[in-house]
Amino acid sequence: MAALKVTVPLDRRFQSTLVVALVWGIVGLLHWQPKMQGLLLAIGAVSTIQALRMLMAKPDVAPAIGEAGITTTLPTVSILVPAQNEATVLTHLVHSLFHLDYPATHLDIWIVDDGSTDETPHVLNNLQLQFPRLRVHQRASAGGKSGALNAVFPLTQGEVVVVCDADAQVPANFLQLAIPLFQQPAIGAVQVRKTISNQDQNFLTRCQQMEMSCDAFLQTHRLAITGMPELRGNGMFVRRSILEHCQGWNEATVTDDLDLTFKLYLAGTDIAFVAAASIQEEGVTTWGQLWHQRCRWAEGGYQRYLDYGPQLLTLDGSKTIDLLLFFLLQFLLPIALIPDLLWTLFYDYHSVLLPLQTLLSVILTVSLLSGLHQFQGLRGGALLWATFQGSLYMLHWIPVIVVTTLRLCVILQTFQWRKTEHLGNLKSCI
Repeated sequence: MAALKVTVPLDRRFQSTLVVALVWGIVGLLHWQPKMQGLLLAIGAVSTIQALRMLMAKPDVAPAIGEAGITTTLPTVSILVPAQNEATVLTHLVHSLFHLDYPATHLDIWIVDDGSTDETPHVLNNLQLQFPRLRVHQRASAGGKSGALNAVFPLTQGEVVVVCDADAQVPANFLQLAIPLFQQPAIGAVQVRKTISNQDQNFLTRCQQMEMSCDAFLQTHRLAITGMPELRGNGMFVRRSILEHCQGWNEATVTDDLDLTFKLYLAGTDIAFVAAASIQEEGVTTWGQLWHQRCRWAEGGYQRYLDYGPQLLTLDGSKTIDLLLFFLLQFLLPIALIPDLLWTLFYDYHSVLLPLQTLLSVILTVSLLSGLHQFQGLRGGALLWATFQGSLYMLHWIPVIVVTTLRLCVILQTFQWRKTEHLGNLKSCI
């Protein structure tokens, strides 16, 4: 296993300003000196080849217990659930966790009461009467998801650690479909496909389900070309030895899963993705909630590139190319659209970034079409209409990335988790 060397990050405000200045300067140079556009064509050609490889890949189906090459020896598993003011949803989750198709002797379940001020402690007391094997760890004050996980991790014994959100809904075969992958020594973590439990509630939740299907397609196809599939927080499995090597979760990030993804790759291990099993979570129901959630996701996703920087270029070639493609299209391209638009309007009247914009549109359209067909069973006109809606919905990422990046250039305060109150068994995944 490679030694994990994580350098202390520079001031993120300085780094963000430097990145924005560099991107805007390059766009200006491309407009001002047309001869420089050959460089952009080369980048576009490499990106297009990588995108085509990914979109045309044939993902493998994850094996299940009992299939050829898979033994029936099961590792011990610890399931960790951070919970802060989750009284309305914990009962359903705990009941489902204690009905998993997995030997009880190999399973321990932990709920971290992270400074709850509602009825969560009372609910947990009642649940422990129903399920004596339920373990509860109390924290005096809330410290965020990473802090909650780090607090309970030393108390656990499982060879594999599973993290679920408090609003999760898990099928009985949840562990049986993912755990066998850990018999491959190269696999250090597994992410299970996510779906939206309240997808039929309104337009926004339906689109979030489309986004999940698109993401599942991209994850499986990135894996198929030995790229970099990522952890998604809810429904992630991590080998204990690797987690110890990475010194747990980073408490200085707003997206623990995305940060841990890079730490795992730098530690020399791989991440698998399971599409056959799915874990449900509730989608946000208003545009305000979505904006805050996505800005936090964007900030955490962007910050990890700043924090780990050149270290990521030491990964093998296929992972480095995959990483650079998504960094270019997901984070740098939206930033570059601002100066490109201004130069187009006031100088030479054509966009130098049009080829990259077209490539991104093709990737998203194909991923949406294929994901909706594969994971939601849509066909014909329903498939085309959903793809059109999903494509419009995905445009929200452009202002999210731009605002988040520019915000990091001027202030240091990060986005904070903002809980959304719900009735009954509804809860936001924020």
